[in-house]
Amino acid sequence: MKMKEKIVIFIFLIIFLLTLSGNNFLTPQIFAQNTDSPKTVPHACTVLVELFVQGDCLTCPTAEFCLEDLAYEYGTTQFILVQEHLWGDGYDTPETNARYNWYVGDGKRGTPDVFINGLTKRLQGLSCDCVEGNYECYKDAIDKELTRPSLLEISAVKTPHPNPLLNTIIEGTVKNISDTPLKDLAVCGMVGKEGDESGLYNYIQDIFPFQNMPPLLPGAAFSFKFIPEISLTPESEVTDKKEILHLVIFVQNTETKEILQALYIE
Repeated sequence: MKMKEKIVIFIFLIIFLLTLSGNNFLTPQIFAQNTDSPKTVPHACTVLVELFVQGDCLTCPTAEFCLEDLAYEYGTTQFILVQEHLWGDGYDTPETNARYNWYVGDGKRGTPDVFINGLTKRLQGLSCDCVEGNYECYKDAIDKELTRPSLLEISAVKTPHPNPLLNTIIEGTVKNISDTPLKDLAVCGMVGKEGDESGLYNYIQDIFPFQNMPPLLPGAAFSFKFIPEISLTPESEVTDKKEILHLVIFVQNTETKEILQALYIE
């Protein structure tokens, strides 16, 4: 091939490449980064705090005061507080004692004992002698959990049972909104009663049996139904504050005992 023909072919190639690159062949190319959001939907995790107390406990009122104050401050869409009484103090139940035993096993026992989203965080006793220090300790732990995106979404409603002799029906679904398969999960619930005294804020009267869930693939949902043993009086019919009952549904890992999401049902 003659030199003149080589030059013509070379010039043709340059023109062809310039055309493909939008006439920016000699300009450094900047490639856009993948800015797609992660598949995990950033729903906030509603924090469920279980405060185990006993009537004769001298330090429990400090924990009760701090956590009750925080419950009013955050509201039930962010933070749900339940109080579970222990060891025959007149407000305990076989279910609350059994749940504490399930958490602690052969470990150290004592009240106050606080479990934040199950065994995600445990705070036994008080952090210091002053109310302010304990308030900040609980608040920091709750705020940390509030930054954790939830892997699950819970929806539930309560409806009157068609049989007037039976209680309200609680039914709903749990959906995996993450991009990760989830296993070893169970859905559970609690019914709490509201009293006028400290230590009787949403104190638990009934704990539903676990409903074990099959492994949930991303996007999969599990349907559940509970019928509380305690009658849930409609709020419009409540004549005494002591009659008000509170309902909480939550999903817990039965192996790690961590709670992944919770819902307060109005």
